Amino acid sequence: MDYALLREFAMRPRAQEETVSYLAEKLSHFVRRMDSVLICLPNQEPGSLSHLMEQAVLLCEGVPVTWGQDHRWVSLLRLAFSSRVSAIVSTPLIALGLSKLQNYYSIPLFIRDVVTAGYPCEEWMIEGLCRGFDCHPRGCLSVGTTGIVAGFSCEKHHGVHIRDDLYQVEIVDEKGVPVPEGEAGEMVISWKGRPETRYAMGENARLFTGRCQCGSYAPLLMDIVPGRTEADADLRKLGNALQSWNSVLDCRIGRSPHGLELELITLPGGRLPELPTVAKQVIRPLNPETDAPFFYDPTQKIRKNPETAIDF
Repeated sequence: MDYALLREFAMRPRAQEETVSYLAEKLSHFVRRMDSVLICLPNQEPGSLSHLMEQAVLLCEGVPVTWGQDHRWVSLLRLAFSSRVSAIVSTPLIALGLSKLQNYYSIPLFIRDVVTAGYPCEEWMIEGLCRGFDCHPRGCLSVGTTGIVAGFSCEKHHGVHIRDDLYQVEIVDEKGVPVPEGEAGEMVISWKGRPETRYAMGENARLFTGRCQCGSYAPLLMDIVPGRTEADADLRKLGNALQSWNSVLDCRIGRSPHGLELELITLPGGRLPELPTVAKQVIRPLNPETDAPFFYDPTQKIRKNPETAIDF
């Protein structure tokens, strides 16, 4: 299953132009002239999803605002407020963190639309975004934050319609055999007509065909979630439970030879969730001067800060 070959097709100039046009058509339903659109995606290289989104916003006569070099949480809040953004394109947990920050600091952001991209946006995340921003949530199906954009959200469901003119998506079981329509399994994507580009995305979903309630006949993916080992699923479930709390801005969970390790960045004053017994636990309040999302520095080890952390 060749990711490099799939990416090679997606990086071709013609494919990039088609992707920008596709995204612009989707964004045009809610991006108005001179609207500021905040783009918070870690990969900002040419051909990346961030780069293509910028071009698509410009085609809609909007103003793309990219979260650049300063990746502190507080800089994100300042940028969103000063730019008066009306929409945000972001990974789900970054958007969710921004909604918590605006409420904590009582800085109102008038964000009408949130497009989650790069990683699956699960039901609890969608509910949190709607509570935090009172927004219309949408989703872009991509392979990570690369320029491989395979679909966009349905207007009637929390699902994604596939770009079936270019991509084919199959749902397969653990042996790679396609499952019956509507059953859950792993997503496998390929460039249409080029089976050698077949790539397992590492995410699970259900696939439906036929006419959708929105009027589209494009295949519809529903219930998209990360598809990992059972051990990783336990970590993801714990992370979801912790980050669903408004008092938890960011969290990181890992395994070491000694057992489970956990680090939380909290918003002071809120009630904290009940935590499991772990080998190492760090709970510390947000430091506006230094703290950036763990997502932007995934290699950083869970640390002990004796001045600000509780370390058991």
